[in-house]
Amino acid sequence: APSGSPNGSAMVKLALFLFFIMTRALHPLLIDASKIDGKILYAKNTPIALNKVLTLVLMNIMALLVDGVRGVRLCWQPHCLMIFGMIGAVYALGDFLEMLSMAKLSGGVYQVLLQTKLLITALMCMWLKGTGQSSLQWHVLFSMFLSVSAFVVVDQGGEGGDSSLPVFAVLCVIMKVAVSCYCAVLSEKYLKKFGDMPLFAKISGLSFTWALASLLLCMTEKQVMAQGFFANWDHATWLVTASFVVKTVSTMYLLQALDSVQKNIGEALALIVIYLSQVAMAGFSEAFELSVFLLAVLVVVLVKTYLISPKPSQAKANGTKLGAAKHMQLVSIKPEGAPHMQSLGVRSMTCQVQGALPQGVFFGMLGGLHPVCGSTDPSGTERCELMLLSQAQAGAGTSHHADMPILPTQSLTVLGQVRGPSPDHPLSAEAVQKDLEQA
Repeated sequence: APSGSPNGSAMVKLALFLFFIMTRALHPLLIDASKIDGKILYAKNTPIALNKVLTLVLMNIMALLVDGVRGVRLCWQPHCLMIFGMIGAVYALGDFLEMLSMAKLSGGVYQVLLQTKLLITALMCMWLKGTGQSSLQWHVLFSMFLSVSAFVVVDQGGEGGDSSLPVFAVLCVIMKVAVSCYCAVLSEKYLKKFGDMPLFAKISGLSFTWALASLLLCMTEKQVMAQGFFANWDHATWLVTASFVVKTVSTMYLLQALDSVQKNIGEALALIVIYLSQVAMAGFSEAFELSVFLLAVLVVVLVKTYLISPKPSQAKANGTKLGAAKHMQLVSIKPEGAPHMQSLGVRSMTCQVQGALPQGVFFGMLGGLHPVCGSTDPSGTERCELMLLSQAQAGAGTSHHADMPILPTQSLTVLGQVRGPSPDHPLSAEAVQKDLEQA
């Protein structure tokens, strides 16, 4: 299916979600593998600092390849650095706490303690974004939290050894959870709010301050000052660094495509992948236990239940503004869309009405029959561009003109607003697709 179609978009999101689960599972396994006799010998923050420098360079190279010098300039615009740079600095603290905790905890225990993020992120979404959960979703999230906690208790108890956990490491994880939840919700909010800004520019803005803060934290480690940045590095340390790069980029793509709660669900599923990997791989002493496996299956079922459970009012969750229907008379309508929309492969029509349309993007009915998504012309609120919600968008090699619908009445009815006006730079295809889905 074309990537712009609903089926194509769903497949892309599913593939991204599965890739995210695999990277989240592989990351703690690589950190475990980099230990020698159960200890991390290299300076704990050095892979994080180098990872951010590499991510920053990678995003700027991508910007240069995709959009030339203009793309690189977008990565360094003050507005981008101010918004995403602040989030990146806080993320650096979370990474530092992660490495401190992983030095004392195994990958599986660390992932389980992180599952408190399921509830904390949902609460922060309500506080920072006004996005709520339905009653059923709250019950499923709490059940998921209990089931992954039981998964760890049973798994740890089955080892037959001392199951006590280091207090300092546990405190580091708790602080990491608070920082990570806050940053994930903020990242999701601003990644979607600035949907017309290229993702490489957003990740570059995040990585710049993230790299600076991580390098400063490196300077606080006595090992770095005494032995140097790359002391005790080996091939496993380089794999940990590469894993951090993949983890950063995949997380940002997931937050832009889905949301922070689904991100944390992916991390819960990664826990199961870690367990199965440790059972299957010869380098780990994990033995298969039916009770642990059944708890893993329970987590998967709860995740599926959450994903298919009805959400609270979508209009309220998305911040959509609903009001009294506003009926306006059509003055003219043409099947040709604006040149920029045609260049994106979007079927649209231009029309003019008697009266003032709401600024930004709205949804309504054309001719009292056809559901539409409209974008008001900033230079004149009586003009707009309309996209039929019942009509598939154009693919490569097809006409970008919308099929002129039969109109029982020469009217346009505005039912509500999707969002406010866009920034000055042109919309991207992803932003248009998001507007259409929300409308």
